[in-house]
Amino acid sequence: MTLLEGNWKSRVLLVAVIVPAAALLYSALQESATRLILTSILLIAFASLLHFLHAQRTERAQRIQSEKIRRIQEVANLRFNTIEALAIAINAKDQTTHGHVRRTQIYAAELGNLLKVSEGELEALKAGALLHDVGKLVVPEHILNKPGKLTAADFEKMKVHTLVGGDIIKRVNFPYPVEDIVRFHHEKWDGSGYPEGLIGEEIPLVARIISVVDFYDATRCDRPYRTGMSREDSLALMRRMSGSSFDPHVVEIFCVHVDRFDSLIAEQDIREQFAHKVYEPMTNVDHDADPAPEAPGTADELSGFRSIATAQREVFALHEIAQTIGSSLNLQDSVTLVSSKLRGIITFDVCIISVVNEKSGQAYAAHVDGDHEDIFARRPITIGEGITGWVIANARSMYNTAPELDLIGIPDDVASTIHSVLVAPLMREDGAFGAITLYSTRRNAYSSEHVRLLESVTQHVSSALNNALIYEKTMQSALTDPLTDLPNARAFHLMLEQRLAECQRYNSEPLSIISINLDNFQEINDSHGHGIGDHLLADVASAIRKHLRQMDALARYAGDEFVAILPMAAKDVAATVADRIRTGVEEKKFTIRAGRTVQIGISLGVASFPADGETSEILLTNANRLMQRDKHARKLSPEASSTSNVISLGALR
Repeated sequence: MTLLEGNWKSRVLLVAVIVPAAALLYSALQESATRLILTSILLIAFASLLHFLHAQRTERAQRIQSEKIRRIQEVANLRFNTIEALAIAINAKDQTTHGHVRRTQIYAAELGNLLKVSEGELEALKAGALLHDVGKLVVPEHILNKPGKLTAADFEKMKVHTLVGGDIIKRVNFPYPVEDIVRFHHEKWDGSGYPEGLIGEEIPLVARIISVVDFYDATRCDRPYRTGMSREDSLALMRRMSGSSFDPHVVEIFCVHVDRFDSLIAEQDIREQFAHKVYEPMTNVDHDADPAPEAPGTADELSGFRSIATAQREVFALHEIAQTIGSSLNLQDSVTLVSSKLRGIITFDVCIISVVNEKSGQAYAAHVDGDHEDIFARRPITIGEGITGWVIANARSMYNTAPELDLIGIPDDVASTIHSVLVAPLMREDGAFGAITLYSTRRNAYSSEHVRLLESVTQHVSSALNNALIYEKTMQSALTDPLTDLPNARAFHLMLEQRLAECQRYNSEPLSIISINLDNFQEINDSHGHGIGDHLLADVASAIRKHLRQMDALARYAGDEFVAILPMAAKDVAATVADRIRTGVEEKKFTIRAGRTVQIGISLGVASFPADGETSEILLTNANRLMQRDKHARKLSPEASSTSNVISLGALR
């Protein structure tokens, strides 16, 4: 029952009661019948009360209904804002803009109205304009923004986005056909599209509309892989593709009304579209189009406008690098930022940012962007060898040398695809500390102009990357013992606090620590010197680590004292591990000089959470106390050193 029906019935009920009651009251007054008068008054009062209560209930129902409508609208707005935010994230990966999202939605809605789509289809067009490329989240960025034509392999990876996007939208369960748009917007009128090769009107109308409006706006704007077109060139190209790629009727309606459509676009968005005539319009401008063979060309063959636009992008990218690099001292954040901005300046299929490891004397890949990341990330670079190694050793750039010199150790099927290389050193006061290496699958891809650009980038970023390396090294040295490369006491406390917090969060999951101390180690230092003693400490640390579980952590706490953290280890498990450590260390012969070996005794103490303490201080104190008791007992009974019993806190209580 609606609120209006309720109010009408309430009034009818009031009239039905009051009118007879009033007539009865009038009759009673005429006859002076006191009983009838009272009865009539009571009926009238009851009817009035009933009407008042019903009016209050109706008003409350109206408030509830209004609140429900308001909440539904808020949820709808929130859902749409979420969709729009997701669309912006998708387009950011594809290096398009928020303006593209807004324009495509306006074009789609207006064209849908002209084609007299249903109300549900119109809602699908509004959402589909935002979400049709949601599947591109799974497409590698280097393919989305690859300059030039896609290879056949790249194109196969690109085609997956329609299926993935359709599956994502299917889970949302929209009440209108958004899934049809996402899944079929790359089907072609002649059946040559994907993913299912639908022909003509087999393709849902909403998908045919989106394919036209998305193509128009995409071709009007600059992308990393091509320059935008004028309106005239875009429409001319669309007409040529009508009947093959696009529905002829949809194309015709769009072209007839495009002036009005563009008049609805905000000024800030219309400025993103290229307003001038392009001299040589391209015939395959979208990365979702069929792949084509590479077209050789140099910068001299480009139009004047393209040269200006390229220069503007270079200046803007360099400005962005200068403004943003150094905002973080995290090395990984810094190198990722550099490679992403570099993509807007120089073409590459693989970008490797290498830094020198001072201990090993080799360079390693701090970041890899592009094809075969896992292969290049694992490759060490010997300074002075290969192109990258030569550039670091000599602090000089190099380009278009035979790339095979830099691809030793890379699988042949990968190395054979790389035809050009460009490397520039990362410089600091004492020389090169790394390099930026770019590989391209095109022949003669780099020129002296590209060298200049890359050297400009390295000049901007070298200081920031060096600072990030120093910061990382400082942080590592602050938490690492330089002698054994183990975590130090500070790092140990941080790790133990974190592990204990996890144990408490997971309902007192067990954890144990083992305090380990070398017996009579001072005699080694006194007899053989601290140099031998330090070498022996490092060897003992390695021996202890071999007998710990993979998940366990070992730290050098102080001097000749080590502490191990054993997650998810109750007291009996920890005692077994400690017994294994003692046996392994005490049976090993450590070399202190040529022809001279020693054997080391160790004292151990085990404390477990929560039985032996619930804080790091208590656990460490108890483990250390037990280790000292073990050491004292071994001094009193030398034969104890040959036993494999480990003292634990429970055994001494």
